[in-house]
Parts: sequence; C-alpha cells; structure tokens
Amino acid sequence: MSPILFNLYSEYPTKKTLEGFGGFKIGGQIIHIVKYADDPVLLAKAYKVIEDMTDKLIEIGRCYGMEMNVEKTKVMRISRQPFPAKIMIDQKQLENVESLNIWVAF
Repeated sequence: MSPILFNLYSEYPTKKTLEGFGGFKIGGQIIHIVKYADDPVLLAKAYKVIEDMTDKLIEIGRCYGMEMNVEKTKVMRISRQPFPAKIMIDQKQLENVESLNIWVAF
C-alpha cells in the first residue's frame, strides 16, 4: 500500500478514536494528536486518558484490519513524578523513553 493511501486509510480510525477525549488547548485549538511522517503521537494530560485512547485506537484499528506495531510504539511521560508509565498492549509493556527523535525540515 502506498504511503498516501495508508495515510488516508488510517485517518478515519484515528479521528473516530479521539472522539470524546479531551486534549491540549493551544492557540484556542484543542489538539489530540500530532502526526510525524506516518506515525501518530497521542497527547493527553492524564495517564488513564492515554490508556483509554490507546485501547480504543487498537480496537477501532482492528475493525479496519490494522494492527499496532508494539515493538515500535513508545511512551514518553512528561511529569514531575519520576516513575515510568505502564501502558500495556497485548500483554506487552510499552517502552518508556525520555525523548523522541523528531526533526523538522523547512
């Protein structure tokens, strides 16, 4: 599947997943997700919300024949609390990272 078709195909399940979830308000806009290439970055203020968003994304994705690549999925917690986030997908804990390798080209 070409990257353009994949992005179009993945857009609806992602939007459906985020319905009803709060997000970050930036410049008057509520932001739920940031896309980096073809990878979505889910944003939430609470640990439980990220868990719920992830579970719903997996559930809806499976309805469309899509599976989450658990090996490539990471979690980054930005908090004053030092303990890692424990988010599980298919009985596997996601890897906690302290930074994401994201670059922007102009």
